[in-house]
Amino acid sequence: MALAVTMILSTVLLLVPALLVQPESSGWSPILLSVRNAIDQKAPQRFRGSVPYRGSLLGAMWRIQQAHSNFRYETIDDINYGPYLVSVNGVAGNDTAHTYWQLLTYPNMPLDRGVGCYIPEENEHIILNFTTWDNPEVH
Repeated sequence: MALAVTMILSTVLLLVPALLVQPESSGWSPILLSVRNAIDQKAPQRFRGSVPYRGSLLGAMWRIQQAHSNFRYETIDDINYGPYLVSVNGVAGNDTAHTYWQLLTYPNMPLDRGVGCYIPEENEHIILNFTTWDNPEVH
């Protein structure tokens, strides 16, 4: 009996990652994610992803990271505000240099929530924009 339960649990655990990374299907909405560096002006990287109904931007980013080896991000958890985006593709914000990752929706509207709370709309274009907070010409 215990062996049968162990085998069933093992099978379920193997299937869970596949379900989390599943492509757009019933109830899933496509999004476009761009990674832009307003400081060095390199061409933005673009990634297609998806979110389930009422799913967060952070979940979409996680699925994109699982599917694309050239997209990596890092967050830290703030006890009051939730996940905070600190690094994308090895580029981190820096308090001394006054740089950070700004969250925008196309064309350049700031998001009103962070990555853990923002719920993208179907076909929304989200921009992760590396910028500085004290130089308006860079924005």
